[in-house]
Amino acid sequence: MSIRARTCLRMAFSVLSAGTLITAAISTQPAAAEEKNPCEALSQGQSKYSAGRAKHVVFAVAADYGTTEVDIVECAKKGGRWKQTLATDGHVGRSGFAEPGTKREGDGKSPTGSFTLTEAFGEGDPGTALPYRTLRESGDCWGSTIGDARYNRYYPGTCLPADENLSGYMLSGPYKQAVVVNYNRPPDSPIVQGDGSAIFMHIGSAQTAGCVSMGRSELETVMRTLRPYDRIIMGPRQVLFG
Repeated sequence: MSIRARTCLRMAFSVLSAGTLITAAISTQPAAAEEKNPCEALSQGQSKYSAGRAKHVVFAVAADYGTTEVDIVECAKKGGRWKQTLATDGHVGRSGFAEPGTKREGDGKSPTGSFTLTEAFGEGDPGTALPYRTLRESGDCWGSTIGDARYNRYYPGTCLPADENLSGYMLSGPYKQAVVVNYNRPPDSPIVQGDGSAIFMHIGSAQTAGCVSMGRSELETVMRTLRPYDRIIMGPRQVLFG
């Protein structure tokens, strides 16, 4: 065989080997589009946010920042593992999720993170173990006025213009049932004026001002499973699970 022929064979073998290696490398890469179930991720320690002492965790997972649609999945802890008990569609703030630590009053964003659920309210208790406040037709408010001592707290009386009129929103629909998300408030953290207020899970089928909305049937199903210090973990998928 000529030198030229042997050289061509060596070049061809090298190209083939390189192509084989490239193909092998590509085939061993994980599928970027593969989405792990949130309950499985929690069981395997792949959630970036802790479930704390919760026995039930509600996930609200968006595809990315700026997305208002979320997958809502509830997980129950059984025998040391987390099992899915509910899955439905939902919505968050009209501007999607805020990056961790950047949520501000009036920005139209939902906070990213893990937050306890310790109380609920609405037109009548659906059978939750959470402390429940039955709202009146008027006089129930939630502070959103920056600088006011009632900021991010419930109070009775005449609602300030910038505050949430819980009674009014109950009569119009969204707050017929709601669960308080303890973002920027005890027991999760001290209240910081201006960092955002009135974050709830409530009834709805569209984007919100920062809350998490879902169908009434699904929300009431979740409420009947919740116990004090259960949690919601919420945010874009890549932030929650990496």
